[in-house]
Amino acid sequence: MNKSVRENLIFILVAHACFLAEPAIVHGEDMDYHPQNFTQPLSAARGTITPAGGGAIYLKPEDRCNLVVKEFGWDRDQCGTIDQLIFGFTPEIDNLTVEQPVSDGYVSLADWDSGDRNEEISSIEESFKESVKAQSQRVGQDIRFDGWLVYPQIDKGKNILYYANILNWGGDRTINISVSIFDRQGYVPMKIVPVNGNIAAESVQKIVEASAAAYKPKAGSSYFEFSSGDKVAGYGAMGVLAAMLGVKYGKAAGVGLIALALVVLKKGAFLLLLPLVWLRKLFKRNKADS
Repeated sequence: MNKSVRENLIFILVAHACFLAEPAIVHGEDMDYHPQNFTQPLSAARGTITPAGGGAIYLKPEDRCNLVVKEFGWDRDQCGTIDQLIFGFTPEIDNLTVEQPVSDGYVSLADWDSGDRNEEISSIEESFKESVKAQSQRVGQDIRFDGWLVYPQIDKGKNILYYANILNWGGDRTINISVSIFDRQGYVPMKIVPVNGNIAAESVQKIVEASAAAYKPKAGSSYFEFSSGDKVAGYGAMGVLAAMLGVKYGKAAGVGLIALALVVLKKGAFLLLLPLVWLRKLFKRNKADS
């Protein structure tokens, strides 16, 4: 496949918007993926992921690397950013990407309780809008941030930071659900694509809770097991939010690949900040054709 990343994305989004019966990615004749039934807990870098129901599948490392390289134009050296990739995790989830954890140390959530929290989030949001605008100009495609479906929030009982935002790609609406699970060494980012592109905020909450509940940190590495003397990150929850959105924010500007400003990312890296759109149909068709 020699199409550009932009052409692939436009094709996928248009196909989805038109409610095609065929999968959004249609060059099945040259695919050689081997989806695995997700019936037992999967090992992750700092924990395990437990099935949330029947019918889910996942890809082994080589297959998922081939998929993101072939279908989304990633560079092969970017494949390592994915820890696990699961399809049909619940009936409401098309795909769930568990990213490699960030290991900068325990993240204090104290800044989330500050009186200027909303102003800080607004500042991060403006930076995100500018970054999306720059990427839009770079790829020659109209991409806009159309607001929050679920405003950024923290659930301290579950040790998670999450949001759902709305991106408009050339007139097509896409939902980006992002969750970060805090642990003793940092946090584990997840990206989620819902089956329903017109999902309500209440349904996002259900998806977030199911995804977070399925992830179990390794013994001794949960957020509540922080001990005096452990490494502490040089940023708080606001820095993690900025990293999730891929914009610079104070000391968080050095936090791994996802914290780089979008305007300086190399070719294809912008896609690392976005969920992998509507992929479950790809494997449903392959199964039906086999």
